[in-house]
Amino acid sequence: MDKRFTMGRNSTWLGIAGVILLFSAALLCGCTSTSPQGTTEQATPVLSPTGENVTGGAQDGDMVEVDYVGTLENGTEFDSSKKTGPFSLILGSGGAIPGFDKALHGMKAGESKKFTLAPDEAYGQYDPARVVDMPIDFIPKGENATVGQRVTLFDGGQLFQATVKDLNATNVTFDLNSPLAGKTLTFDVTVRNITPIDIVSENQSEQKENNLSEKKE
Repeated sequence: MDKRFTMGRNSTWLGIAGVILLFSAALLCGCTSTSPQGTTEQATPVLSPTGENVTGGAQDGDMVEVDYVGTLENGTEFDSSKKTGPFSLILGSGGAIPGFDKALHGMKAGESKKFTLAPDEAYGQYDPARVVDMPIDFIPKGENATVGQRVTLFDGGQLFQATVKDLNATNVTFDLNSPLAGKTLTFDVTVRNITPIDIVSENQSEQKENNLSEKKE
C-alpha cells in the first residue's frame, strides 16, 4: 500500500535535501505500493480469545481484518488481498486511506461491501509540485536506476516511495506522488474478523509490559 506523502511544496525542497536513496526490488509498482495503507505502519493482527469472529459493527479502536480487491474506473485490478494476504488495521489510527477506513465503520464480521472513493478520499490529487529534480549523486554509485522504477526515499525518520521520472548525466527527477494519485478507486471488501477495542488495548498493554521486562533482563 502506498503511504501518502503529505509535505507541501516548500517543505518538500527542505526535506528532500537530506534524503537517502534506498532501492528495493519489492518496491516495484505492485501490491506493496498500492494497497489501502495510510500513513502509519500496518498493525500486527490480533485474534480474539476464542479464535472466532467477533460480531458487532466495527468502530474506532477495533482491529479489522479484511479481504479486498481494488479496481480502477476502467475495471483494471490494481491490488488484491489474494496476492498480499488479508489486510489488518485499527480503525481510526490512520492505518488506511481515509475513505477505506470510513467505509469499514459499522461493518460486521462476514459482511461484504463495494464502494468507490474519489481521489480526495484515497491517495489525493496529483500534485505537480511533488515532481522534483535532484543531483544524479542521489543515486548511489553502482545502482542502475531506470525511468519508471519505484524507489524508497528516507527523510526525517520516514520512508516514502517515489518514481524515477527522468534522469540524465547530471540530474534525476523524482515523482513523489503515489501512482494512484488523482484516480478514482473502487474496492470490494469482506470483513474476516473484528477484534474489539478493549481486547486490542489489553494485548497492546501486555506487549508493552513484556518489552519492558525484556529490557530489564
